[in-house]
Amino acid sequence: MIKELSELPFIEATVTFRGQSLKLENVLLDTGSAGTIFNVNKLEEIGIRPEANDVTQTIQGVGGLEFVYTKNIDRVFIQDEIEIQNFNVELGSMDYGLEIDGIIGYDFMKEVGLVIDLQRLHISIK
Repeated sequence: MIKELSELPFIEATVTFRGQSLKLENVLLDTGSAGTIFNVNKLEEIGIRPEANDVTQTIQGVGGLEFVYTKNIDRVFIQDEIEIQNFNVELGSMDYGLEIDGIIGYDFMKEVGLVIDLQRLHISIK
């Protein structure tokens, strides 16, 4: 189920890392974002922290430049049976001026075959 906040489409997502799960309530569906990114401050609750072998990079979007690092996540689950296991996500501060726990990007959507029905505010997979 999609909810609209600030005229943008948000969903809930559950992230699992090393056996610990966290439900995130404000995750933006963003077809214009190449990658999936989560708020590093939220995911610290389940033990996600920068480690020596993490890849760091700078990404650019409408919010400007942001430094992120990449982690392999055990599982990202968004609704019913829509999930990915062993998926690389980016982690950053996500200081965009509104409360965002994460962004489900094009990489996730393409991998699962996400269908977004904006008239019914519903997501599914083929």
